[in-house]
Amino acid sequence: MFRTLQWANLWITAVSLLLFCNCAQEEPDSLQVDSFSKNEALHTPTFRILILGDSLTEGYGIAPSEAYPVLLEKKLNTEFVGKNLRYEVINGGVTGSTTSGGASRINWYLQSPPNFLIVALGGNDGLRGISPEDSKGNLKRIILKALDKKVSVLLAGMKIPPNYGIQYFENFQNIFPQLADELNVPLLPFLLEGVGGKPHMNLPDRIHPNPEGHRKICENVYRHLIQYLPQ
Repeated sequence: MFRTLQWANLWITAVSLLLFCNCAQEEPDSLQVDSFSKNEALHTPTFRILILGDSLTEGYGIAPSEAYPVLLEKKLNTEFVGKNLRYEVINGGVTGSTTSGGASRINWYLQSPPNFLIVALGGNDGLRGISPEDSKGNLKRIILKALDKKVSVLLAGMKIPPNYGIQYFENFQNIFPQLADELNVPLLPFLLEGVGGKPHMNLPDRIHPNPEGHRKICENVYRHLIQYLPQ
């Protein structure tokens, strides 16, 4: 009986040692894979894209992960076949921001300039009845400051409901193509294309996009943006 127990103990010890050795041999391989992935990420250049906007960009009323800047970053890093780059999209949206607020905030962002700037402002100016010329001047200052820092710019156009009067309506929406022509920067004609005025794409307030609306905005921005990214 004693001899049997001795053999059983020896057998258990041998099996334990064998399992330990196998685990010890496998561990360095997994560590090497993890280390390789981290090193690869560290050595992949980052292309930083700033979206300067208002509540439409910030993602008012929805989860942060559902806002179109987050969706755009994921889409660029999984679908865009360009240079060996990692794309980082910075959400520079602030609820209630006007073009004037954007003109004051851009200085802070340009202390560490991004590689690319998307200007998505103007909606609040229109809703508040701010002079289109004033809005145009603010947008121009934003763009010129970015260009002075060698930052490429994409200007996103905005529209407002026609109940502000046909003259104001036309003057407002014309400032975006005018600026794009004057400063020779690309234009996304309407940020909310396929979203604005469509109840199923917006929250109950019918102003701010819901998650489905943000997915559509992401498609709009992505389709125009990739034309101007490094190939």
